[in-house]
Amino acid sequence: YLGGWHKVTKAADPLVTIMNASPELVRCFPPILMHAGSNELTTEDVKAMAVLCESVGSPAEVQFYGCPHIFQVGPGFHKSTRDSLQRIDAFLQKQWKSAPTE
Repeated sequence: YLGGWHKVTKAADPLVTIMNASPELVRCFPPILMHAGSNELTTEDVKAMAVLCESVGSPAEVQFYGCPHIFQVGPGFHKSTRDSLQRIDAFLQKQWKSAPTE
């Protein structure tokens, strides 16, 4: 996604590495919901992202599961997948109800 052989941006770009985003940009984020395995490559990134959002008052919800990366699409994690999908549904319903109407 960085352009392969034809680099279109750098990994340090805040649109790629969100931890490099300015506080002003993070304040513009919509509410964020993050689900991750409790011991996967992205775990520390998810924790850092939550702290970044919290530091500027941008709403972020985090849930960790004892599962591998993208567990919701793989077999064997039925209870965690069900819980994750139910939380996603509740999060979206909450956001849609609070969305401004035209």
